[in-house]
Amino acid sequence: MNINPEFRRNLWMELTPYRLIGMPMVLGVLLFLAYLLDGRHYGASVARTALILFGLLAFLWGTRLASEALITEIRDHTWDNQRMSVIGPWSMTWGKLLGTTIYPWYGALLCMLVYLTSRPSIGLSVIETAVLMVGSGLLGQAIGLLSSLQAIRKSQRYGRFQTTAFLVLGAGCAVSLLNWPFTESAKVFWYGQVYPEDRFILISLLVSLGWAIFAIYRLIRVELQLKSLPWAWGLFVLFLAGYVAGFLGNGSWVTGQSLAQQRLLSAFLITLMLAYGTAFSERKDPVALRRLLQYLGQRQWFRAMQILPLWLTTLPFVLLACAVLVAVDLISGLNAGMQIAGPAMAMVLFLLRDFGILLFLNLGRIPKRADMLTVVFLVLLYGVIPTILAALGFDRLAGLFWPSPGVPAEIVLSSALFQAVVMLWLMARRWRKSHQHY
Repeated sequence: MNINPEFRRNLWMELTPYRLIGMPMVLGVLLFLAYLLDGRHYGASVARTALILFGLLAFLWGTRLASEALITEIRDHTWDNQRMSVIGPWSMTWGKLLGTTIYPWYGALLCMLVYLTSRPSIGLSVIETAVLMVGSGLLGQAIGLLSSLQAIRKSQRYGRFQTTAFLVLGAGCAVSLLNWPFTESAKVFWYGQVYPEDRFILISLLVSLGWAIFAIYRLIRVELQLKSLPWAWGLFVLFLAGYVAGFLGNGSWVTGQSLAQQRLLSAFLITLMLAYGTAFSERKDPVALRRLLQYLGQRQWFRAMQILPLWLTTLPFVLLACAVLVAVDLISGLNAGMQIAGPAMAMVLFLLRDFGILLFLNLGRIPKRADMLTVVFLVLLYGVIPTILAALGFDRLAGLFWPSPGVPAEIVLSSALFQAVVMLWLMARRWRKSHQHY
């Protein structure tokens, strides 16, 4: 039988005879104790204990192992050898995700079996409950592994804080799904259609898990030095924007907005958040940026697309969503100073300004602290300074730093354009100064 070598290696390491015997013995003692304390009743108390043990094994232990899978190998200097092996990216993906966590899953599946046979009646069937539990655990572990992979691309220095953050992120996503208050009467409204809540969340869980595993596969391709076009990220941006927009109903965010405008605005905000998220999660490598500019200057579009960072890949979607918002705003004939178009264009300009700040600091003498310093500047620009100005009664001046209600769009746009031009000019000037010898 041809088994994935990475998965087989983890099986040999994790599933030793003593561990195979020890896990059911420990779990059996704890579950038998719950059975005795509940008056020898195989019911709610046993089910609750089994669910808690499942969470500890799958969400906490499993997610921690998945988060530390590559980090541990980097520390042990074994990751480079694996990268040069003949193992493909897909085999590496599920070999890491399932192989590293195989022992916690061994105990978690035993607990799940006890829970399914002793649980009280809920809206979900036995099969659906099993899919929810396994899918939630896999999603948490996949997010933990994905977060560590993305962090590896940015830096290979880790401490307990980073691994704990990956654990909390993955386990938090998984627990939130498993603890969802499913009821038979609950409904979900999505794009005007009514769906049963439990079925909708199960499908959303499986789709999210598919995206997470595919993202791990793509990042491992990058680690194995395999070139790829950024089409997958573009599809994810479109999917997430469309998925979130479907939950909007007839309520209006701004007076006079139609449902279509609400959904467009939601899609625009999603692309904006993804642009900021990718900008801070990726490494701003001057060498890679210089190579990108060289490819663009030589009109080698295919090579340029292969090394295009995700934050630059997301930027066209932000601009497109903003352009559609402006067009719809103008066509609809809204008054009151471009209620949607004005703030949207200002936010795009502020985004360009923030990108300028981020790159300006990353091209400086201390790039290791550039992202954190950028966050400090953004907190000052978006929070502290406007709050101080508003408290002093200068509400219009607060609009120079954020599209504030009541401030004319012309003032906000002029300020945003000026700040964006200044920061991009400073960034370009620092780039030319630091790379003039190339």
